[in-house]
Amino acid sequence: MSFSKIRTLVLYANYTDQLSYYDDWRDAFQSAPDFAVTVANICRKHEQDEIKKNLAEYDFIVLLHSVLADTLKFVTPLKEALRERKSKLLAFVGNEVNLPLVPLKDKIGFIQDIRAEFVGTQLPLAAGQWLYSECQETRVVALPHALNPAIFFPAVAPEKRPIDIGTRTHEYGPYMGDNERNELLKFFSKYKFPRPLKIDLSANSRFDRAGWAGFLNNCKGTIATEAGSYYLEKDDHTINAIFEYIRQGRKQPVKRIVNYNSRIQGVYERLPHPLKLLVKNIMYPAAKKLFKVKHQFQAFEGIGFSEIYDKFYRHYPLNQPPVYTKAISSRHFDAIGTKTCQIMFKGEFNGILQADRHYLALERNFSNIDNVMKRFLDTGYRQEMVSQTYEYILAEHTYQHRLKTIRRLLD
Repeated sequence: MSFSKIRTLVLYANYTDQLSYYDDWRDAFQSAPDFAVTVANICRKHEQDEIKKNLAEYDFIVLLHSVLADTLKFVTPLKEALRERKSKLLAFVGNEVNLPLVPLKDKIGFIQDIRAEFVGTQLPLAAGQWLYSECQETRVVALPHALNPAIFFPAVAPEKRPIDIGTRTHEYGPYMGDNERNELLKFFSKYKFPRPLKIDLSANSRFDRAGWAGFLNNCKGTIATEAGSYYLEKDDHTINAIFEYIRQGRKQPVKRIVNYNSRIQGVYERLPHPLKLLVKNIMYPAAKKLFKVKHQFQAFEGIGFSEIYDKFYRHYPLNQPPVYTKAISSRHFDAIGTKTCQIMFKGEFNGILQADRHYLALERNFSNIDNVMKRFLDTGYRQEMVSQTYEYILAEHTYQHRLKTIRRLLD
C-alpha cells in the first residue's frame, strides 16, 4: 500500500469495563501514526447497519478480542458483509481456551467462514498455528498483549505502597483441569510468613482499567500464573463431556443448563431492570429447586476440582495437545508497567519473561517459598529486578511495538 495512513475499521464489543486490554488495544490503534482509525461497537444495532453500509470505505478491518471472546451473537449479523469485504482483515480471538460460554470450535469456524487474512494469537506462535491449522486461508501471527505505558506506569514510590502482596482476579473453574491459580491464591491467603505482611487478595472482584492501575501502584508485589490451559482442544470435546456429566452423570443431575447464548438468555437481557431482578432473585432460585435448572454460570456449584480432574483430566492422553498452550497475559505487563514485583510459578510466558530475571519464580509445590520471600523483602534486589524488567518491556513490548508488527503485515 502506497498511502501513508491506512483507513482502518476497528470493531469491538463493549459489554465489560473489567478487562483492561480491550481498551488498550483500541487505544493503540487510535494513536498509531500509520492508521486512520474508525471504531465501532458491534453491540449496537444502528452501528451494525452503518458497518455494513460503509465497509467498502476501509482498507483494513480489525476484529478486536471482545468480538470473538464470550459470544458470537453480536458479530454473527455481520458475517455475510465481512465475508464479502474487499479489504484485508485481522481477527483477534479473546479467550483462546475451552470455556463454557462459546465453543472454541465456533470461533475457529467463524474465522474460516469470513476467510480472514490474519488471526492474531495471544498464544505462543506454535500453539496458535496448531489451533488455527484448519483456517487454511489465514496466516497466524503472534500478537500477545503488551504494555500500555500511558496507563500502567509507576506512580507511587515503593516505600509508600501500603500493600506488600495484592491481586484481584477470578478463580479458574474446575472445568479447566488446571488449579494452579486457585492454589496460588489459597497458599498466599493462608501462609504464615515469618514477618507480618499486608496481603490483599480477592478472587471475587476486578477493577476497571484505572482502578487496576491504581491498585497495582499500591502494591509492592503481586502473584500471578500464566494464562490459558494445558488441555487446549480444537473441538471442545472434553468440556462438552463435562457438561453432559453434570446433566446426567452425577448423583444430583441437572435437567437443563441454560446457555449464555440461548434464546432464554436473550429474552432475559431485553427485560426491564425490575423484571430482571424478579427473574434473578425469585424465579431462577425456584426453578433451580423445583425443576433442576441451572444457568451455565452456576452449573459447577458444589463441584470440586478433584471430581472433574479425576474423571476427565487425570488420564488425559500424553502429548495432547502437541504444543505448549499457556501464554503471557496483559496482567503481567500491567504489573511490569507499575513496577510491581511478580511472584509466579515458572512458565514460558511466550519467551518474553525469564524466571528469576523478570519475576520471582516459585516452585509449584512452594518448596522455595523462603528463598523467594527473602529476595522479595530485599528492597534493593526487588527494585533492581522491577526496574530492569520495566526498561526491557518499554523498549520492546509496548502496544505500539505490536502495531508496528501489524503494519508490516500490510506491506
